[in-house]
Amino acid sequence: MIKASYNCFGLSDFLSILVVNQLFKWLELDKTMYFDGHVHDRDWEEAYKETVEHVLNVARDSGVDGIGIMPNTKPSIFTEELAVARYNLAKAANIPEVAYFIWMGVTKDPEQIKRGIQAYRRLPFVLGFKMYGGNSTNQLGIVDVRDHFNVFNTFSNEGYDGSLLIHPEKEARMKPEIWDPRNPITHAFARPAIAETESIRDMLGFAYLTGFKGKLHFVHVSTHEGVEYINLAKKRGLDVSAGVCPHHLLLPYTEMLGIQGLEKKMNPPLRAPGEPELLLEDLREGRIDFLETDHAPHTRKDKYEACASGVNALAWWPLFEEFFRRRGFTEKRIEEITFSAAVERFGADVIRKRKPIKDRRGDYEINPWRKLEEELGMVNKL
Repeated sequence: MIKASYNCFGLSDFLSILVVNQLFKWLELDKTMYFDGHVHDRDWEEAYKETVEHVLNVARDSGVDGIGIMPNTKPSIFTEELAVARYNLAKAANIPEVAYFIWMGVTKDPEQIKRGIQAYRRLPFVLGFKMYGGNSTNQLGIVDVRDHFNVFNTFSNEGYDGSLLIHPEKEARMKPEIWDPRNPITHAFARPAIAETESIRDMLGFAYLTGFKGKLHFVHVSTHEGVEYINLAKKRGLDVSAGVCPHHLLLPYTEMLGIQGLEKKMNPPLRAPGEPELLLEDLREGRIDFLETDHAPHTRKDKYEACASGVNALAWWPLFEEFFRRRGFTEKRIEEITFSAAVERFGADVIRKRKPIKDRRGDYEINPWRKLEEELGMVNKL
């Protein structure tokens, strides 16, 4: 199913999109065009951190042609009414250069899932669903593995064949007692790698057991072992993909030493030295399908006083592209991992437009990418 946003209208427009996309491929003008399927645009009760209008402006100025919004807003997007209300904010912002899509949240209530599927089939801007395998920001987590099974079973019984995103962190493997906000690196051990890898194994098993016919996608995979499980499932015929975030490609957990480490706290956390290099090769070789930023801005106060999880990244897309180029990725692979692989995977109708880049990095209070900027010689310019 092809999903359209408010910048796509009718059949003639769709045909125009196909023609334009092909022209861009022929003329090799598809650089500095990105799709970010993993964005937290806050707003509503968290409008002091980020708004729909602002995130669309930043996306447009950073060369991003389309974004997929996560459902763990306040309130969380798990009903058709809330999805429409959120979409209307994007329409009111009137930034048609950026396609705006929504992922609906999943609860353990089968009736909520059934109503959500009906909404998905009616609303072209709803890309699919997201299930949180453990608690993260704003508490959409489903922590009992029996409930995980029931979620898959409900989707299967309803004949759902769209995308289901999984945040893979197993609550039973987390160690919250280890976390010490005075020593931020403890976050990496409170949410250890095994919490992710076991969750991935569980979810793959539930997909097999229930005969899930949709497209399974594991977001922000942070472990090479998790990537291996996903690729083994692919070889066995499961329709599954993996995304990776720039922070897991660039930053080991040693970046969290010292109180400033709170600025690089996110879920799942940064991993051990050596893991980023493995993930980078997984992405280069196609074992990871594409990049997604998990853009999740907070104020400095929330990072240092509330120890909030999440980092901003949307305005740094041009730097991520340049990073891949300097690491020897082919131009074809860069285009795939920054745009076409995600768009094709999720069936997102996105108009590709070459837009002038405007530096929006200064919009955010915290910059977790200073080392990357220095490495690329792009501290004060794009």
